[in-house]
Amino acid sequence: MLDNVLLLLKACENLNINYEIIHPAENLVKIKLNNKQHYFCNYSTPLINQAVAQIIKDKEYTYHILKQKVKLPKTIGFLSPFCDLQYKIYLKFPSFQDIILEIKDKFEIPVIIKRNSGSGGCNVFLCHNIDEIETALKEIFNINNKKYDYVAIAQEYIQILYEYRAVFLNKQLVLLYEKDITDAKFAGNLSPLHWDGAKAKYIDDPQILSEIANFAKPVFEELDLDYGGLDIVLDRDNQYWLIEVNSSPNYTIFTRDNGEEPVLKIFEKMLISLAS
Repeated sequence: MLDNVLLLLKACENLNINYEIIHPAENLVKIKLNNKQHYFCNYSTPLINQAVAQIIKDKEYTYHILKQKVKLPKTIGFLSPFCDLQYKIYLKFPSFQDIILEIKDKFEIPVIIKRNSGSGGCNVFLCHNIDEIETALKEIFNINNKKYDYVAIAQEYIQILYEYRAVFLNKQLVLLYEKDITDAKFAGNLSPLHWDGAKAKYIDDPQILSEIANFAKPVFEELDLDYGGLDIVLDRDNQYWLIEVNSSPNYTIFTRDNGEEPVLKIFEKMLISLAS
């Protein structure tokens, strides 16, 4: 059973809500509230509609929807030169060289190259020269790699001072933690919590909470997002940036470092909201 599901069930028990585990892996749960069925599957919840979930899974879509609302690093997507024939009509840059020339023209070096869909820092590269950009693109477009994506994105590099995960429920900030790499060692994955010795540092400072909540407010004016984790960074000029949105936050590292209670409260609030 995944940690998220375990915490959901504990929240049900705390609120005396009946649930049914309906798959042998124990990661598919049905909860009945007010004569309506609600399904929780792995890290997914019933709070997000399908269209919004698809949009925020796609980093380039997210950028185009939110770039006029909130500060995001410049992002351009590139379709794989090896895409199926039916998608060739969308292929603006038919070779690696064409893609690299466009990236060189539109971005300063270093530049981030990453797969368009995905999480956990997989296939995310910080590239300092043309050779590294080409290597990154070949890795992302490698159809034999399980981390394959048919769209790669180039993204403006931000000099990060602090990186946060901000969890919102019903458009309210309910949990904030820093991805703290103060005493950590880089282990091949740019995502901070994948560094050796990284910690999820619980943030309860009222000023930071207020700043993050106010920064993120335009996101919810544009997207009907009732639940999600926003990756927000503060740069060296004390400017906040939205890096990406996750519709299914994973709390394993946070509970390891901070205990279960803050996340239990989130699931309890979620269940109360579903019941209302």
